[in-house]
Amino acid sequence: MGFDDFNLISLYLAAVTRCKYAWGKFCQLLPLLTNRHLPLLTRGRVYSTCVRSMMLHASETWAVASDTLNRLRHNVCAMIRWICNVKAKDEVSSDALLTKLGIQDVDKLLRTSSMRWLGHVGCSTNWIARVRKIEVVAQKRPGRPKKTWEEVAKNDRAKLDLDYTVAQNRSELRGCL
Repeated sequence: MGFDDFNLISLYLAAVTRCKYAWGKFCQLLPLLTNRHLPLLTRGRVYSTCVRSMMLHASETWAVASDTLNRLRHNVCAMIRWICNVKAKDEVSSDALLTKLGIQDVDKLLRTSSMRWLGHVGCSTNWIARVRKIEVVAQKRPGRPKKTWEEVAKNDRAKLDLDYTVAQNRSELRGCL
């Protein structure tokens, strides 16, 4: 098993572990998150602060694969449906529930955090900048190479219509995000 395979498996296991811990925290906070006397926005803030932050901790450095992103989405949707007491057969979209709770979609949150991390890394002049420029010489394998964090950052910049210089200026980057 090569380094790329190990990295992909470790990222998947990290996401699975984060989801398990988030579900544990969610179950601890269930009396608060399902309390009908609290407004949905308050429950959304509690969820975002205590549960989702645990699930997405250090995700700004992940090169998220589609199966990992789908796992995160599925867990978030299940949790917000439980908070809002909405069943799947009710046919209420997850976006509508996210709006009611006042929280962002996982995709947007991951993109925002990775762009902030890119701004941090882009401004650094120490060992982080040197490590990013190292090219690992390895035997080419058949097929498409594994997705790197640089590719994810490049795609996120394209989706947000940012150039690389904006990512290096933190105040301008925060205004765009």
